[in-house]
Amino acid sequence: KEMKMSEYTFLSKALIKVDEIKKDFASESSLFGALKRLKDNGKIVKLKGGLYATVNPIEKDIYVNRFEIATALHEGAYCAYHTALEYYGLATQVYYDVHVVTEKRYSPMVIEGLEYQFFQNEYNGGIIETKQNTQIRITELERTIIDCLDRLLLSGGLEEVFMALTMINYCDEDKLLKHLSGYGKKIIYKKAGYLFSVLKPSYLTGHFYEECKKNMSKCDDDIRENNKNAYIYNSEWKLYVPKHLINMEN
Repeated sequence: KEMKMSEYTFLSKALIKVDEIKKDFASESSLFGALKRLKDNGKIVKLKGGLYATVNPIEKDIYVNRFEIATALHEGAYCAYHTALEYYGLATQVYYDVHVVTEKRYSPMVIEGLEYQFFQNEYNGGIIETKQNTQIRITELERTIIDCLDRLLLSGGLEEVFMALTMINYCDEDKLLKHLSGYGKKIIYKKAGYLFSVLKPSYLTGHFYEECKKNMSKCDDDIRENNKNAYIYNSEWKLYVPKHLINMEN
């Protein structure tokens, strides 16, 4: 006997994973026949093979957001880089790219007008889980900062990251140092030490800067995105920095 649409209990979920609803159907053909009817009737939208989103009948859009979709696309996936800045309300630019970290390498995919891009990262500390309509996995704030300092281009560039730091009211010094240690990259210690020393937030102590200096690279480094741009050399942190960044401090 064919079920009526009102009997599809899985429509109460924001995200529908085919593997999880197979048990509700007598055969694979009845399962995919039902999904096709629901899709044709505007009840669900296919995000990718095996993954569907339910549609809000009033707003006529899907219940889930970019963060929830990103988390559901692959096992263990989590949001990072500029997408994490957006989640925390720290982005000044609107991106149509969604940055997702996954264990394996995947090709980008376009869903609902957004391009989901997949990246690998050997460091896996500081990933948190939260829930809106469904699960979200994302880097915690302190991990997000260190990620962005590591890959500035994935984070909107140096100016975007600097502006994000100016908007942060509090972050945990011990967590910042833990993630810096987890990455173990001397250049990130230098970037973090310099940028925070410019802003001088009250939530960081002298210990943070001492650790950054102790672990930073001892040679000169250049963090300009274009080395033809005007610069200022900071001797304390051995850094060439864009001149316009200094003007943003004031």
